[in-house]
Amino acid sequence: MAKISVDIENIKKGLHNIGYEISDCIQRENNGINWQLKFNNSGAIVTIYDSNKMKNSVVNGKPDDGEKEKLKEIVEGLKCNELVIDPLNSEIVDLIRARKEDYFYDFKQIPHQDKESLLHDILCLSNNVENKDAYLILGVADDYSVVGVDDSIKSNNIFDFLKTLSFAGDKVPEISVFELFYTYKKIVVIKCKRSKNVPFYLTKRYKGINDHQIYTRVGDTNTPKNGHANYSDVEKLWKIHFSEE
Repeated sequence: MAKISVDIENIKKGLHNIGYEISDCIQRENNGINWQLKFNNSGAIVTIYDSNKMKNSVVNGKPDDGEKEKLKEIVEGLKCNELVIDPLNSEIVDLIRARKEDYFYDFKQIPHQDKESLLHDILCLSNNVENKDAYLILGVADDYSVVGVDDSIKSNNIFDFLKTLSFAGDKVPEISVFELFYTYKKIVVIKCKRSKNVPFYLTKRYKGINDHQIYTRVGDTNTPKNGHANYSDVEKLWKIHFSEE
């Protein structure tokens, strides 16, 4: 069996981009080269072997409950080039570490239990007045601790739902879904893409989401379902719409 080429710098970069803070990387010789990684924000100690055995990395130390197996899986995926960390992952890690919410991102501990609330959040984020890509980040509690999510969410399922609704001008918010990591925990991010078609709003009511009502997000607060975006924010959205023509 041919020995795989271990790119330790790529492994370190991948771990960094999902939120691991590497405090030490020691290269050692013991029947071949191996590297030992330690972290500032984890009790785990990872040993990566440069050998023809592809998946023989070891996680020791004092990892969190559930971390040992999942971290090993991540390291092996990076080592064998079976796992590619999305460039968005690093940006989302930074947003979580900021320990606040803002006009272009919102945290939820668990995936939405009803489509009405999901729609409301998508409308508010998509209609942010800076017309910036916005993110609904699932798996983060109210105290900004990361609990992760178990469920997979498909972009097509959400988009298929949106297409059943009556949007003004038949302009539907553009979304995509990413399964990312915060250290060893899986999080899900729904990206609401910036668009020249703002403001998005319904022409036919859906449950508690009113027709011909424009929702947006100011600071860390969504327009209430029974409320309206204020006049100046609506004006900003229409200016974006016409300036992009």
